Amino acid sequence: MKHLLLNYVIFIVLLISCKQNAEINSTEKVSQKSIEEINVLEQYIENDLLLSNFESDLSELSKNPKFVLEKELVKNRHVDNQIDTIKIFKFKETNIQSYKAVSEEWIIEAKIMNSELQFSESVKIKMPKKALEKILKTKLNSDIVKVGNLEQTSVFIFKFKNDNLQEIIYEGYVD
Repeated sequence: MKHLLLNYVIFIVLLISCKQNAEINSTEKVSQKSIEEINVLEQYIENDLLLSNFESDLSELSKNPKFVLEKELVKNRHVDNQIDTIKIFKFKETNIQSYKAVSEEWIIEAKIMNSELQFSESVKIKMPKKALEKILKTKLNSDIVKVGNLEQTSVFIFKFKNDNLQEIIYEGYVD
């Protein structure tokens, strides 16, 4: 009787162990599928010239008199006793942030969400996806389109909803 009971316990332990392994394998498959779906959701376009033009347009946009300017002083991490400035340009749902050192100023991030401001001559919030396809000279297969350089240190992210541009995000790099 003890031998039979021991066999049942071993069988149940093996059954539970097999079920847990099956659940782990199932989770791994779901995770791999999710990663593949995420890759399809974003489209990356490497174009240094277009990136440079967009960065110039963003710099010009920050000069619009509609913006309210806030400043924050920061310590330069490379030069002792040097204070730099972070500038934040705000207008409704749009923020542009720049980093100003003694000799230069770089835009480090931006978020544009309102259509009152035109980002460039041809890019504007609420524009149709087809119009951006013409500018990029590329078929857009996603609602999230990134335009940047090879190293992806500077990237513009165009987010679409119902085939209309809803948001432009810029992620820049300053060391």
